[in-house]
Amino acid sequence: MKIFIGLGNPGLKYQDTRHNIGFEVINSIRNKYSPKDVIKTDYCKGWIVSIAGKETVIAKPKTFVNESGVAVKKLYDRFGGSIDDYIVIHDDLDIEVGKIKIVNNKGAGGHNGISSVISELNSKDFFRIRVGIGRDIEEASYINYVLSSFKTEEKPLIEEAVKLATMACEEMVRSSTAKAMTIYNK
Repeated sequence: MKIFIGLGNPGLKYQDTRHNIGFEVINSIRNKYSPKDVIKTDYCKGWIVSIAGKETVIAKPKTFVNESGVAVKKLYDRFGGSIDDYIVIHDDLDIEVGKIKIVNNKGAGGHNGISSVISELNSKDFFRIRVGIGRDIEEASYINYVLSSFKTEEKPLIEEAVKLATMACEEMVRSSTAKAMTIYNK
């Protein structure tokens, strides 16, 4: 069973920020596939959906991004399986807005949420879908930048990235993560 965890901060204040792009991908999947079951816990909101006839977990941590590992570890404790069946979807400053990249067994690259996941799982063997948010931070600090909304001209690009990330998730379930990497890592 594949388990997709989209990172983001809870609350309306952060809803449309760059840091919440992982939540947007999970929302996209949830809107496309009617949930078969709801996962209600103190650490995440989640749903079980059927993609290509296979049960799949999609989840959004209730923790803030920097503590995402706590929620991912709780999901791992609950569902078990192999660490490489866990796919974390998150924002990435080092990727151009509108692009995605699927990676495995990589360091956090300065992303505190990924550092938290690596620490809690004691492994970096999980897969990640990195969604580009760009690095236009000359005028703003890193924290202000990731907590800002996308510019008007970026919105069509980020909508395309959410669509690509959703399709990558589907391919991971339908065939394999390796095939998804071949298709979407351009």
